[in-house]
Amino acid sequence: MRTETLHGFHAAVPPILCVNGGSNMTSMDFSSSPSLKQLVYDNLKERIINGELKPGTRLREEDLSTEMNISRAPIREALNMLERDGFTMIVPRKGAIVAEVMKEDIKYIWEMRALLEPYAAKESVKSIPPEKIAEAKNKLFIVLEHPEDMAQYVNSDLEVHEMLVDYLENRFLKSTLQNMKAHSLRLRWAAEYDNEDTQAAIIEDATREHLEIIYALEKQDEDEVYEAVKKHVKNSAERLIGANYVNYNQ
Repeated sequence: MRTETLHGFHAAVPPILCVNGGSNMTSMDFSSSPSLKQLVYDNLKERIINGELKPGTRLREEDLSTEMNISRAPIREALNMLERDGFTMIVPRKGAIVAEVMKEDIKYIWEMRALLEPYAAKESVKSIPPEKIAEAKNKLFIVLEHPEDMAQYVNSDLEVHEMLVDYLENRFLKSTLQNMKAHSLRLRWAAEYDNEDTQAAIIEDATREHLEIIYALEKQDEDEVYEAVKKHVKNSAERLIGANYVNYNQ
């Protein structure tokens, strides 16, 4: 039986696996994993989100199979999952390519976030453990001390938003918000994270808004949490609109 391994996969830091080049990373054995296709999906999605895989990049099953040292079946399934979630497109005679990022995507995604995230936060406010809130709060204070640390900011941002979703009972709402969060992260990497002139100010503003959410969670005030999340989503959309869009299609 063939042992299937995936080169360069990780869950917490930006991946370095290349599509059209080798990797000097040692392989990691995922033969005991219940879902190899999920590992491939997560790896490719993360690289699309952080811009390592640019819009229009062809994702060849054969290349990925060779580089990841796995069969083509889980790769094919992962590419289909990525298409389903809007990260890739299947083009005749080309196969899978990374989907383009359009300016209008901001409007569509943030409209949905404005409708759903405040409601989700209000629904989950009494279910979030106090220790999770305290942990997120401490990370936010560290970000304010070091706004130049992009990795720390991204980690704190994800923790706050994931915390609001993870404790939802409504699994359909949870799934929708998780997919929207991934797409919004991709948009932000393409805009504000590439704009070094405004990066620190954006990080400080967003982090202070995250703290407002945390303070409302500490009080378990549903209405205050709702308004804090609503304000944050609105402001984050405005920050994106004012960011550098050289990486977007018109």
